Amino acid sequence: MPELKVEIDGGLHALSNCTWITWAPCGCPCGALTAAFGDEAFATEEQAWREHYPLKRERDKYQRQGYRMELMSWDRYRAEVDLAAKCPHIKAEATQQTLDAAKVAS
Repeated sequence: MPELKVEIDGGLHALSNCTWITWAPCGCPCGALTAAFGDEAFATEEQAWREHYPLKRERDKYQRQGYRMELMSWDRYRAEVDLAAKCPHIKAEATQQTLDAAKVAS
């Protein structure tokens, strides 16, 4: 397959040097998809959604909830995104659930 190029933030990048980041509604990153490898390429946002969520109802659900995908270079990904970091928004919700469960148990 010929090397595909994309323009991101005014710069030209090989698609194989890019990744699709999934952002949760809260603004935290929650997933990544390599944009091209081997004979596979996900050059459009729709292609990335289809690869990440094969079922249309899944794609529709997550998009309705405010999830979004963004194509970025690996350099930007390494500099700005930490998928290993815990989302502080989920932690707050889990803490509230724990408090609610404790009230019910007592």
